[in-house]
Amino acid sequence: MLKQSSNTHCFMTLGFAMALCLQPAPLYGQSANDLNPIVPAIPNASFELKVQTIRPLKLQEAIKIGLERSPQLQLSQISIGKAEAVLRQNNAGLFPTASLSASYTYNQTAQSAVSAALSAQSFGGASGLFQSESVPVTGEVSLNWTVFSSGLVGSRILAANESLKATRLDYERTCQDLINNIITAYYNLQTADGNVLIGEASVRSAEASLKDATAQEKVGVGTRFSVLQAEVQLANARQNFLQYTNQRIVSQRELARQLNFAVPTDVNAADPIEKGENWEMSLEDTILKAYRGRVELERYLAQERSAKASEASYYASVSPQVSLFFTGQIYDNLVDPVTGIYSGYSIGAKVQWSAFDGGVALAQADQAIADAKSARLNYIDNRNTIRYAVENAYSTLLTSTLQISTATSAVVSAEESLRLARLRFQAGIGTQTDVITADRDLAQSRVNRLNAIIDYNKSIAALKRATGTL
Repeated sequence: MLKQSSNTHCFMTLGFAMALCLQPAPLYGQSANDLNPIVPAIPNASFELKVQTIRPLKLQEAIKIGLERSPQLQLSQISIGKAEAVLRQNNAGLFPTASLSASYTYNQTAQSAVSAALSAQSFGGASGLFQSESVPVTGEVSLNWTVFSSGLVGSRILAANESLKATRLDYERTCQDLINNIITAYYNLQTADGNVLIGEASVRSAEASLKDATAQEKVGVGTRFSVLQAEVQLANARQNFLQYTNQRIVSQRELARQLNFAVPTDVNAADPIEKGENWEMSLEDTILKAYRGRVELERYLAQERSAKASEASYYASVSPQVSLFFTGQIYDNLVDPVTGIYSGYSIGAKVQWSAFDGGVALAQADQAIADAKSARLNYIDNRNTIRYAVENAYSTLLTSTLQISTATSAVVSAEESLRLARLRFQAGIGTQTDVITADRDLAQSRVNRLNAIIDYNKSIAALKRATGTL
């Protein structure tokens, strides 16, 4: 037993114990890449909401901007960070826990003062031997380590690890969906741009037909009926043009929404409208690649494994748990010149068994079983959906390939037919109805060719999305 008469050493002991207990806890889990979203301010005036710039973008540029600015992708990143934190939390169960405590108390009561005075009188006035006050300082350190958990810790770690895998796979799915949405919005904008050009050409052609009909009526070789037909044709062409223009505005805003610009921005499609790359794989090879490459299927399997591990952890929670413990104490009275510092400790093992919890663990295990079954059924349903998506896109791809060839030939023939119909009308051997019909056929052929090209490109994108290769 160590005895110390000097109060200086006692104060040093107190300071050391308090320093251990008052030391700030370390901060775990902080990452330099932590996301800190900024909430956009509400505009102060309505003019701030006007479109401030127009950006021509290629498809790859739009995809890059969308990936950088997407809130959905940032949400997925946050979910990954949360799942990693859950895994670290469960990994902590493998290590012992330690706790420190210290206390400082000053005691002086009337009863102790009377007792000290009476004791001093009994010993002939030796008051220095008896104290009416006490200043005890105590410190304690505790260690606890669960060395056997019936699989509880391991099951929780496995469940958290599989949940993290599923979350990371969901991030990849979100990324693929985002790219696919941007591609679709971009192709829709290209379709709207193409329709606007077709509408402009139809308006110019209708204006030329009206001019020819009016000129023939003035020289007496045409009729008022032909002029009226031409006017109706021009009005219809302008109506279609206005509709196409509105659709382009809507498509521009939709693409801009996908790209999440900080200020109101319109987007123009800078890529030319042309047939994209070829798809070399057969239908069966494409389906097989989709089964192997889609992260959704692996994500559902990870969710199933996580649910099964959670089920095991719930069963383990009502099984025996064995832990080792150690507790050490220290005591010192700072104003007692006789006694010094005393210490002690205890060490042992503890078995804890929650043999009956009212059925809570069994109910939780049943929930985990239901989650595992749901994940398996989602896997089956998604697998069928993937096959349908591949078959649908592949069929559309083959059809669009043929339509592009047919529509291209039709455009050439329709252009020549309109030229001849207009020459025949100008020569007085044709009718205005022939011109209107030829003009309508040309516009329809151009629309068909545009739609065939866009459908082809969308089919390529759909096949890439189905195989997880966007």
